[in-house]
Amino acid sequence: MPLALLACALAACSPSPAPDAAAPAAAPARPAPAAGNQADSTDANATRLTVYSGDYETLAARGGAPAADMPGYALVDSTLHYGLKAGANTITLGHLPRALDIAAVSLRAADAGVAIQGQRYLAAPANAAAVIAVALGQRVAVEHTSGGAKQSDSGVLVAAGNGLTLALADGRTKVIREYDSFSLLDAERQPAAEPTLRWQVQAQRAGDARFTLSYPTGGLAWRAEYLAVLAPGSECRLSLDGAALVANRSGIGFPDAALTLVAGVPNRVRGESPVMFETAADARTMAAPPLPQPRTSGEYHAYPIPARTTLADGAIERVPLFARLPAVACARAYETAPRTNVWQPPQPLLDPGYNDETGPQPVQATVSFANTKAAGLGRPLPAGRVRVFDGADFLGESQLAHTPEGADIHLEVGSAFDLTATRARRAFNVDRAGRSMTEAFAVTVGNARQTDATVTVVEPLPRWSDWDIVASSVPAKRRDAQRVEFALPVAAGGKTVLTYTVRYRWPQGVTP
Repeated sequence: MPLALLACALAACSPSPAPDAAAPAAAPARPAPAAGNQADSTDANATRLTVYSGDYETLAARGGAPAADMPGYALVDSTLHYGLKAGANTITLGHLPRALDIAAVSLRAADAGVAIQGQRYLAAPANAAAVIAVALGQRVAVEHTSGGAKQSDSGVLVAAGNGLTLALADGRTKVIREYDSFSLLDAERQPAAEPTLRWQVQAQRAGDARFTLSYPTGGLAWRAEYLAVLAPGSECRLSLDGAALVANRSGIGFPDAALTLVAGVPNRVRGESPVMFETAADARTMAAPPLPQPRTSGEYHAYPIPARTTLADGAIERVPLFARLPAVACARAYETAPRTNVWQPPQPLLDPGYNDETGPQPVQATVSFANTKAAGLGRPLPAGRVRVFDGADFLGESQLAHTPEGADIHLEVGSAFDLTATRARRAFNVDRAGRSMTEAFAVTVGNARQTDATVTVVEPLPRWSDWDIVASSVPAKRRDAQRVEFALPVAAGGKTVLTYTVRYRWPQGVTP
């Protein structure tokens, strides 16, 4: 019996999406629509999945059906078995991700005497309009209503749009403006019910043959999730837990997969085949320790997950990255800064209205620690969110960038409600003959606590690159090329005023 594809309306009908299956990702969930051998089995530990970081938030929040333009990036490797006859064979594979990169699909025969001679990809129509496009030039049966009576016409579909146009068997051409449904009559030319790969294979002898399938796909991404809990006491110590959140929106599940997470985003040329890095394959075959041990993978860090993992389609899976680190040395501090953007100006900026961000500004609570073994850490940390608690009390959360071993980590966790800051400009003068200008500010910090506090005041110096602090009420420390900081002690229940004057100078030949 031919497969009937019902189309009630152009915008309403499409083949049902393939459900997630419990079979390995490389095996079809059901027979592919075209004739040919299906995968008989997959090897144990057959599916290896490498997921790259980047695009996690976009992918995790994305709804709707999987599509070819899904964000995220992953590499899939599977081992397949097919029963072949001697001579020419057609083998097929369905249950594939919708965002599969077709140009980069690679099927390799592992046995001598087996040669792959061609590959074809059959895309599943995305909607009824796509089904009609496939049906052009084919024999169809169209159901429609005329004068209150149901009618059926069969013929070759020669045009679609503003109705369907059929070439009838008696030589007439009939345009059906309104129709109820249509069916494709040629069993050999039915569109694929799901994305399907088909290969032409030549075998010297009959028997079981083993193949390795590799392909990149979108629809998978991950990021790290950290939990930092500050310990009680006067000395700052925290415990740190790290896990990975892996989002799968690819359209298929990956049961019992050997999973490797890679911290880094490989460059991809849109519209062309992405590069398959050999280093990523090396990471996938690495023996797994009890917990993921980061290692370099080309320009990136790879985290092989030791336990085999099931990634269900549409789910977000949480997997541990490292065991809880119980005592990481840290420092709690408070910092205030105006919201002025820091940048490198092309010439001295003499406009009096520039850098006039004045008035109240928040005092941020911060937690800092060194990513070193001496501090109780010392491991590459992939990018992700850090939630910070003081015992059972939630302090806030901060975004951590990819952080190599040896780097310092600085987390802003929220505003301190009992510490306040107000900024005011006190003077601005330009000496064109002396090729210089000076600017003076005062920052008042209040402390409503019952204990003394030290607040780091960070001030932008955006008017020119050549600057020096000529006067300040507390010592100044250069933070970077365009910022300076002051450690300002503030007594309990009191206020302290920071005053400073900065001088900018420019050489002869530079025009402000």
